[in-house]
This record gives sequence, structure tokens and C-alpha cells, in this order.
Amino acid sequence: MTVGKGTVDKGTAGKGAAGKGRTAARVSSTTIAIPARAGMVWSVLTDLESYPDWNPFIRKAEGQRRAGARWRLELTLNGRTFRTVRVQVTGWEPGRCLVWRGGIATPHLITGTHAFRITETRQGVDLVQAETFAGWLAPVLFPWLQARTQARFAEMNAALRDEVARRMAETA
Repeated sequence: MTVGKGTVDKGTAGKGAAGKGRTAARVSSTTIAIPARAGMVWSVLTDLESYPDWNPFIRKAEGQRRAGARWRLELTLNGRTFRTVRVQVTGWEPGRCLVWRGGIATPHLITGTHAFRITETRQGVDLVQAETFAGWLAPVLFPWLQARTQARFAEMNAALRDEVARRMAETA
């Protein structure tokens, strides 16, 4: 499992509607190899009802499975503390990509764009889970957020890999 370092995406810096400069985005990401087909990883990742059974990071997820849907997620921040967030699914490419966005968009305080990217390899798939933080508070909060998100992402990635293996063993 690889844990990405926080990076600054200079390409997202730009001007706001009022002409004020916006801060560059900060990205926190993790990667894991899963010895399975992309379709199997996708089916577990999008089986929202089963999250309480295997997912240590998102203990509950509700919403329609499609781009544009609004989801309600119950996140564990440290294994004991929970926070409910509402997000909108902005990317839905079965077997390849799931993206949602949430946060405090007005007045550009902080938003998070969460992405899962599935890439097939000879050994199975590489799964990248990443969060891009943007907004005025992103530079200030990023060091604190990065440490926590990477730990939760790594736990979820490993649990996803194990759940995929368990389901494959059941069907073998």
C-alpha cells in the first residue's frame, strides 16, 4: 500500500467570481493493489448497504447509485467519533471511477472532492482513493486533515481488499 504525500495542484489555482485569488488545492491520497477484476471491486465499493459490515471509515452510506445523486455518509474520524456529511456524486463510471463532492462551498471556505480510481493491471487492479481539499481554509487545515484522511483511507482500502477477497472466496 502506498500513501501519497500532500501535493499542491497549481493547475487549480484561479480567480474567484469576484476577482479574488483562490488557494491552490491540496491532495491527500492512498493506493492499494487488489488481486481482483475491476467489476468485483466496483460492486463492493458501490454496495452501500454493506458498508456497516466491512467499512471502518464510512460506517453508513445512503443514496442512489448514479451521477448527480445526493448521498448521506456517516464517517468515522478516529474509529470512535462519527460525523454525518452530505455529498453529491459528481462522477460515476462503473468499474473505473467514483467521485463525490461536499464541504462548505460558500463563500469558498473548504470543499472536498473524494475520488476512487480503479485501474486494471496484470495482477488485478490498483485502487487510488484521494481527497482534494480546496478553498480558503484548505492551506490552514490541510496538515491536520491529511494525517487523518490518509489513515482512514488506508484502513478502508485494506478493508475493501479483504471484503473483495471474502466475496470472491464465497463464489469460488
